[in-house]
Formats: sequence, C-alpha cells, structure tokens
Amino acid sequence: MDFGSRCRLTALAVVALASSGAAPAHAKVLSQWVEVGPDGTSSVRAITDEACPSVLFDGTPTPMAVRSEPGEKFDNVKPAEFKVRGCEVAVPPDAIAGVLDGMTLPLVRPNPQRILMFGDTGCRLAAGNAFQDCNDPVAWPFARIAALAATTRPDLVIHVGDYHYRESACPVGNNGCAGSPWGYGWDAWNADFFEPAAPLFAAAPWIMVRGNHEDCSRAGEGWFRFMDRSPFERGCRDLTGIFVARLGDFGVIVVDDGKAADPKGDSKPLVDLLRGQFRDIVAKVPAEAWMVSHRPSNSMRAAEPTSDENEVDNHVQEEALGPLMPSGVRMEAAGHIHFFQAVDFDGARPPQLVVGTGGDKLSVVPPISFVGADINGLKVARSVTYSGFAYMVWDRLGTGWVGTLFDADGRPINHCRLFDRALTCGS
Repeated sequence: MDFGSRCRLTALAVVALASSGAAPAHAKVLSQWVEVGPDGTSSVRAITDEACPSVLFDGTPTPMAVRSEPGEKFDNVKPAEFKVRGCEVAVPPDAIAGVLDGMTLPLVRPNPQRILMFGDTGCRLAAGNAFQDCNDPVAWPFARIAALAATTRPDLVIHVGDYHYRESACPVGNNGCAGSPWGYGWDAWNADFFEPAAPLFAAAPWIMVRGNHEDCSRAGEGWFRFMDRSPFERGCRDLTGIFVARLGDFGVIVVDDGKAADPKGDSKPLVDLLRGQFRDIVAKVPAEAWMVSHRPSNSMRAAEPTSDENEVDNHVQEEALGPLMPSGVRMEAAGHIHFFQAVDFDGARPPQLVVGTGGDKLSVVPPISFVGADINGLKVARSVTYSGFAYMVWDRLGTGWVGTLFDADGRPINHCRLFDRALTCGS
C-alpha cells in the first residue's frame, strides 16, 4: 500500500473514531493541545480533573502519563491551588493522525508553510499597575484573536510568552473585571489562557516560549505543571536552557529568557550562562531557522517613566548570543513589549520582530524615530512600530516569507517580507 492510500485509510479511521467518542468516558478533558519539543519531538498535553485519558494514534490507544498531580507540593513558588491533573504523551515519530476526547489532534508536520505568532495574551490585573476590563472583549480581545487566528489554518503557532497576568483581585466596584479569578492557580490560568486558547489549540501544534510572567516569582508553577518541555520537576527553575525545535528543514530556536533582564550590576555571570546554553545547541541549528524568545534582543521602546525618550530593550541577550549566532538564523521574534515592531539591520544581524500584541495592556510607541539609531552596536536601517491588538501570519514564499499583521477584528493592517536577513514592512 502506498503512502497516499495509507493516509486516506487512516483519515477515515480517525473520523470514525472521533465520531464514536473513542476516548475513555471517565476522562473529563479540560484542555488539550500538541506541543513542539526539541529535535523533532512533540507531545500531546492535556489537563483533566480526573484520570489521564488515552490518545488514539493511527487507531491505536496510547495511555497518557501523569505529568502533575492535583495538590502536589511545588517548591519555591507563590501559593497556588491546582485541583487538576496534567497529562502528557510523546507523539510517535511515524504517527499520521491522532484523536483525544473525540477530537482530531493537529499533529506536527515538517516544513511549515504558514506560521502564526503573537504573545502577551493575558488580562492584566495587577495592584499598583493596571486593571484591564477582562469582561470586555474589546478591552481584552484574546479570545476573539484566538478564534479568528484559528480560521487562518496555520501549520504552526508560536506564542512568545506571558500567558498569565491575573495576579491581583479585581477592585470592588470595578465592573470591567468583576468576578474574575486571580492569583497563580488553575482558575486564573484557565480564564487567562487555556479556555480562550481552545480554538487555536485545535487548529495547529504550538511552540510555547516562557515569559517573565511565568518565572518563579510569578506563575512559574502553572508553567511547569502543564507547559515546560522537560519532564515535570517539583521545584521551579528560571533560565532552564535553549532548544531547537526541528521541523523538517526548518528550525526554531526557543530561548527561556524570562528572567534575563539587563542586570543593574555586573552582567558577566548572566552573559556567560546564556552563552553557554546557546553554545550547546548551535550545531543543531539548520540552514534556515528563526530564534524566538520572550525578551527581544534588539528592539527600541519608549523610556520609562517619562516616555519622551527612546531606550534599547535589551543589551544582555545580544551580548550573550549575538557573537555565536549561526548564519542560518534569518529572524529573531519576541514579545515582552506590548506592541508590534520590525527592526532591520541591513543583513548585518537577524532582524528583530516584536509581536507582544495578543491582549495585554498595550505599550506606547517610541516617541522618536530610531531609523539610523544605534542598537547594540549596529545602525537601524528600517523600522516600523504599531501599538494595537493583533496577531501575525507568515506564509512561505519560495526561499522567503511574507507576513501579514491582522488586527483584533481580522483586518490586515501591515505587510512584511523576509528574504534571507532582510525584513521590510509597510508603515
């Protein structure tokens, strides 16, 4: 039987199994997704309030293993309550189709042709900072963005970090966020990320980048319970390393830099740590790759608190990774700053893209044009910045890519082209 015939028969079997509700009846699945891991691996993840279910890979049931138990003690994190169970199972390398809880899983395919990216998606509830109107889909549009983005039928989703923002109780009398769960436990995580992300979980596999809001001083427990690439540990760690997600001939370098803010003192220990982690994976980077992190290496933002000057964000990451950057890395993408920004250096280093536009309170644009300005030792050749809720879709075009930035209503608002290390975007 040829490969095409096998695919058709497997697809028919999957449809029949999905229609029959073949997942075990005792497993109540609250969230499910496919997550891309290192070196061509991927896993199915699920969250349930009961036993871990089985996944049907090409019609064969495979039990999911328990990743994290409800109420399991977790060290060095903020107090949080998790009455749910994390489950996972590796996707077999030759699997063509999968079904979980009656739903067809979007398994990873090599050489993605359409990649969707965004970050900073949660609704900010932070004492002394800001309280977004989480109950208003205009003020906090992540659920709408996820639903619209799913209709673009991406081959891969990249979330560049910061999933959880509901840290403080909504003030009494504030109808915009009244009734919102808060804190670092499952109820806040579910409201901020897992529930609204469901349509996009069903559409494509995900690469998940850890943000600074998922570090050990904030929502790190939820990150390790459900999302970290490594086997579950009962303790939180920051700066856990760098890996290469290999998708055929295309690669994505994934950096855990949530805790890698520019230090106020000596930067050498942090530079040495990040450089050592990067050196360990350089040989695995294919001839075409993107690097994704939460914090951008080479962007420009409005200086705080006056916001009447520009400042570079950040320095330490470029100092650590820049000298080792393989020639195959065509672009760096990040979030952290809550706007869209494209910065091009005329091929002297990978251009920087910032897509921190997924739902959290927006950042103002830099007040001064920085074309020609110095960012970490190189002059900016071209740059565009836009402050608004948005998601970005990249489509393969020959040896390059074309990108479209869509607003929260699904309207195209900017177009970009990436060829080799040249990134050009409209205003």
